[in-house]
Amino acid sequence: MTTTRTGPTYRAHVAPGGTLRTSLLVVLLVVVALLGAGCSQISAQMNGETVTSVPTEAPAQPILVTRDWGVVDGMVSVVVMNTTDRTLHSADAVITARDENDVLVATSLEGPEGRCCPVVDLPPGQQFGFYLDVGDPASDISHVDVAYRNVAWATADAATENPLKAHPVRLESAASETVVVADVLSSASVVPQASVQAFLTRPGGELVAVVAGRWFCFSEGRHEIRMQLLHAVPPGTEVNRVTIRPATSDPDGTPLHCAGPAENG
Repeated sequence: MTTTRTGPTYRAHVAPGGTLRTSLLVVLLVVVALLGAGCSQISAQMNGETVTSVPTEAPAQPILVTRDWGVVDGMVSVVVMNTTDRTLHSADAVITARDENDVLVATSLEGPEGRCCPVVDLPPGQQFGFYLDVGDPASDISHVDVAYRNVAWATADAATENPLKAHPVRLESAASETVVVADVLSSASVVPQASVQAFLTRPGGELVAVVAGRWFCFSEGRHEIRMQLLHAVPPGTEVNRVTIRPATSDPDGTPLHCAGPAENG
């Protein structure tokens, strides 16, 4: 698991005796119309044209698209992406992991209050990582599915420029934990809270783990943060990237008073 408070987080008149005649006329017209339509398609196909059917409804887009997942030391991490043109204000992810026989291995619904994985303020084109501690059965996982509930989209004018930038400095590994050291640069006088994530990969690019946290009170300038993962990672693991963005939705609802340096949440 990772620490969660880390970082500077729409009647016709019928004459007597005319009902039957009118009905017959309508039926004949309908039959002729149907036959005409059928002949049109057959004629088109005989002439080598392709007849295609047009769907009445466009298929529903997924909330977020799953891009990658990985397992390390009993923990499964999943990376998803907002492929829409709107900012996802908030949603709760439900992660389901199954083995090669489609037998359930683990689900986030088994966690405390059945809510392990909130995502907030995710702009279009951006990725987000979830993680779930599974234990020894994690090695049996063959595929992972992610569904969403309590979904809310931000208004069109809610998007703002991100004043925060982050890049990895180094990875510190120990027997039972891993620490990502990152530099954060803020161009704003104060950012009350920010969501920070580090994506760890193998040299070939395969996902190892997501390290996530929420940090508070970033003042203007440079900050060094330390993100702790309470799991060991294999030799050769690299910090592929570190993402950071202001968070306007606080899952804890805790009022913030930024009077000092950036702090872990």
